Amino acid sequence: METSGKGASYTSITKENVNNNYHYDNDYGNSLWAGSEGKSSSPSGLRSFKEDHLYPGPYESEDFLDEGYDSSEDPSYTLQRVMPPEVNLRNVLTGIFAILTGRNKASGISGIQQSNVSFLGSGKNGDSFLHSSVYIPSAPPLLEPSGVDYSAYKDVLEADPPEWLPDSSTSVCMQCTAPFTALTRGRHHCRFCGGIFCRACTKGRCLLPIKFRERNPQRVCDTCYDRLDPLQGILINSLSNAVQVAKHDVIDWTCTRGWLNLPVGLSMEDEIYKASISLRSYCQAARLNPERSIPFAVMKGARGLAILTVAKAGALVSYKLGTGLVIARRSDGSWSAPSALLSVGLGWGAQIGGELMDFIIVLHDSRAVKTFCSRMHFSLGAGCSAAAGPIGRVLEADLRAGDKGSGMCYTYSCSKGAFVGVSLEGNIVATRMDTNLRFYGDPYLTTVDILLGTVDRPKAAEPLYAALEDLYIKLRS
Repeated sequence: METSGKGASYTSITKENVNNNYHYDNDYGNSLWAGSEGKSSSPSGLRSFKEDHLYPGPYESEDFLDEGYDSSEDPSYTLQRVMPPEVNLRNVLTGIFAILTGRNKASGISGIQQSNVSFLGSGKNGDSFLHSSVYIPSAPPLLEPSGVDYSAYKDVLEADPPEWLPDSSTSVCMQCTAPFTALTRGRHHCRFCGGIFCRACTKGRCLLPIKFRERNPQRVCDTCYDRLDPLQGILINSLSNAVQVAKHDVIDWTCTRGWLNLPVGLSMEDEIYKASISLRSYCQAARLNPERSIPFAVMKGARGLAILTVAKAGALVSYKLGTGLVIARRSDGSWSAPSALLSVGLGWGAQIGGELMDFIIVLHDSRAVKTFCSRMHFSLGAGCSAAAGPIGRVLEADLRAGDKGSGMCYTYSCSKGAFVGVSLEGNIVATRMDTNLRFYGDPYLTTVDILLGTVDRPKAAEPLYAALEDLYIKLRS
């Protein structure tokens, strides 16, 4: 075979020529071919090829196979093939003996080159720790200038409210093109883009940017939901009702809300205000007549509290309706975020009259707390009540059961009105998911997350926590 002007071609190099004229430089970690006198005598193409291909070795020509070249002499072949051991009685007994004596723990796997890449490091005292590279984020933060879609997110966050299209502008849904009907497929405007869509195409609820001046999640179309959903964490922590300062925090005689609790609250802010008034009234009862207040031992061991305002009226058969909230005590002694409740019930017995009751239901164990984590649970109990004017007392013990569990609870209340009787009570207590959604702004948040999870205490509920602290101080003294 013909040779080039500068040296032999790659395919014409024999094993003898390689041994005489070339050697592999092991002082450097790359592939360098040098002549016997320190000058390179190989073609430039050979060096570039070797630098680009570390495995397999440089002897890849068919001529080396024809010459009977032994690849074990190539220094680039550093990995040896590990053959499985022969299975016989001697090897089996040797392995069992090594396991019993613990010798197999010290011996490594021979013949295999282990990787020098590790996420664990070893300290001077022998403790292991994660390598610093593990803490390096694999993607930039959401709203950093280095983010991939920063401009798109910025456009969404700084969007202006649109001008809604008139209902007469289209007779079909702008997404699925289905015709609108009066009963089965009505018109709905997307609050973000202003388009007209049917109910099936506007199932999502999202918080909108600050220029929309809306703190409750609004109905949006599916396309806008996909754009707004990645930003909900930012909007929840900055615009939701839960992170706002409480507005209704005056409960003295100068405020009409402080005179009488209404049985139904329209928002979580109303429920927080009602619960604060109920706790303040118990503070007054504890100061005037400590014997008729809630025992401090019961409140100290409470794992949670449900505070409701319920209206009750009837003769022989009584009807009850009211709303409230529930909070749980966490492992560190602090109180959880509140969850809204709705209570509907019936009573049967020797009773007559009407009254307005402020209930405090003491959840004395974790099973009772899990019962209130259910979307709906039932309670059955017996109690006696008497009310004359603004002063009244009700004491009940009931058993509650739901899909999350069951438990016993004790109920204390201050009542107002004209009512007397002894009755058997049955109630249905449900979680107001829509109220929680409007307050927290997160459609994926469940009651378990609120009471037993890591949801931060909302700033809007500070009057409730202040009233709880005052009640514990009064009961302790």
